[in-house]
Amino acid sequence: MPDALEPDVHVMGKRLMWSQNAFTDRLNLKWPILQAPMGSLSTPALAAAVSNAGGLGGLGMWGFSAEDAERRIAGFQQLSGGSLNVNYPLWPEPRFTPDVSGPMRARLQAHFDAKGLGAVPEPKGAAGEVSHEHLSMLMRAKPQMVSFHFGLPHQEVINAIKDAGIFIISSATTVAEARMLEQRGVDAIIAQGIEAGGHRGTFTGVDVSMQPGLFALLPQVVDVVRVPVIAAGGVADGRTVAAAFVLGASAVQLGTAFLRCEEANVLDAHRAALREPTDACTVVTDLITGRPARYVKTGLIDDLVASELRPVPFPGQLSLTAPLGGTGDRELTALFAGQSAALASDTTAGALVEQLAEATSECLRVFSRS
Repeated sequence: MPDALEPDVHVMGKRLMWSQNAFTDRLNLKWPILQAPMGSLSTPALAAAVSNAGGLGGLGMWGFSAEDAERRIAGFQQLSGGSLNVNYPLWPEPRFTPDVSGPMRARLQAHFDAKGLGAVPEPKGAAGEVSHEHLSMLMRAKPQMVSFHFGLPHQEVINAIKDAGIFIISSATTVAEARMLEQRGVDAIIAQGIEAGGHRGTFTGVDVSMQPGLFALLPQVVDVVRVPVIAAGGVADGRTVAAAFVLGASAVQLGTAFLRCEEANVLDAHRAALREPTDACTVVTDLITGRPARYVKTGLIDDLVASELRPVPFPGQLSLTAPLGGTGDRELTALFAGQSAALASDTTAGALVEQLAEATSECLRVFSRS
């Protein structure tokens, strides 16, 4: 039966029950609201609070061993009996060369000196993949969903996960990428608009300036794929959630809004920046990690842009800049944020899901009446 918040909405002569569809039925969700996994910024407590409120919590596994990843999943399962999304970003083995790393390390040295951090380290970082150990762990833990960023793993990994009954999704920043993901067998696609905070999910090398905003991308992806489409980028309140569903989304994914929740693992400097954003405070750059991502603009970003240097291949660049963020200096910290950050507020994850559900239902009621 529909929830009390569920509006009896008619759009273009069709009854729209926004919170109930094949996607929510498959994953046993009350609300088609996903919390972006966001690497170590997500916690078992954050994901569990979202799932307990009827949404889909997410845990990022970037940088975690299979043993630690299993602990994170177990931590979630101790707090929630709901569904869970486990995320893996994928990238090739980086190759570090002195002609790139030398000038970048020299540029960063002044910032290291100012903070008493000593010499800038040599870049380091291995490939991002679903290792045999991680795959075995997933077969034991059996999260309801596994998501990928920067494309998909080898087909045998996909087949093993699907054979275990686990739902698979990945991010697309263009229609062409969405088509490719569907052809590879994903169960749903995240349409990631340019507004989104954090790393761009592109895996085809398309220039960032050519990647569309969500409300241009979403309906075009919906028109060409048969699997459910999840809207991400600029989604932050009931109005933006409602708009995504009118444009054909089966679910929405929010990242920045959940960073304002008390359960998130966010540095004090990052929280402070998220409390005073504007619509024009963010920038997309590859100079913090080596891959394009959206952040609140900082002094470090300004300095590296002015240098006109190339970043060290991902994730080596992050191994150079991360120690600066550890100093607590806001101007040196990677402040991931989307363009709608100003629409978020300090809250708890469960309260945010409930607020979004109620506000979305009301927006759709008003839209239907008008």
